[in-house]
Amino acid sequence: MIALQCRTGVFTRLMVLAAVLCLGASCATKPARYQDLASSAQLRVNGDNADGRVPFNTAIEPSALKAYTFVTLDPVRIYRGKDGQFGTLSEDAKNDLARHAEVRFRAELARRGLLAAAVGPRTLRLKITLTGVETNVPVLGTSTKVTPVGFALSGLRSVRDKEGRFTGAVIYAGELFDAASGRLVYAFVTRQYPNALNIPAGILPLDAALAGLDRGATVTASSLQSMMSGASR
Repeated sequence: MIALQCRTGVFTRLMVLAAVLCLGASCATKPARYQDLASSAQLRVNGDNADGRVPFNTAIEPSALKAYTFVTLDPVRIYRGKDGQFGTLSEDAKNDLARHAEVRFRAELARRGLLAAAVGPRTLRLKITLTGVETNVPVLGTSTKVTPVGFALSGLRSVRDKEGRFTGAVIYAGELFDAASGRLVYAFVTRQYPNALNIPAGILPLDAALAGLDRGATVTASSLQSMMSGASR
């Protein structure tokens, strides 16, 4: 029993040490201005990116979306450009994430009364493209939340809306087009991840990416609702 406790204590200290060391390094995959996106030439570094979630976007007038009432959603696609950031993720895993994203975005838009079944007047066309995934590091992601020091570190990051150490994330592009003319209205690239204290999102390799898509769908739909004329319905 004493030997087991000793080994457990050593393991815990190693996990905490790894977390502390990682605090001084960049452990996250940084999104890129993906060259094969339709909006690539118009994407710029986002100067208002305090939380680090939207590093690139296009210029937009605050009132630009007031001309629209509904949104159609294209099938979520997987980015195939050479600058994609999926690592060794399997095609099956990519497809699972794309299906999950489509279900969640469709549900969030519908819940707010924004989703249109077909193109009509005053309609935006939303294209979501998965461009990268960072998987959870097994054991480490959870250990740095449940150990005393790890929980404290995660708590600090949670308050600051920073991602947890060794926890994965999903990167995707959102592009909004005028459904009638095809003109680009707005585009962004975002890295989404769960709250640093979300322990269930750190267990399986893709749990954080799935949680990131859930959050991204909610935030995107909520933002559109507040900026479009449909918000007053």
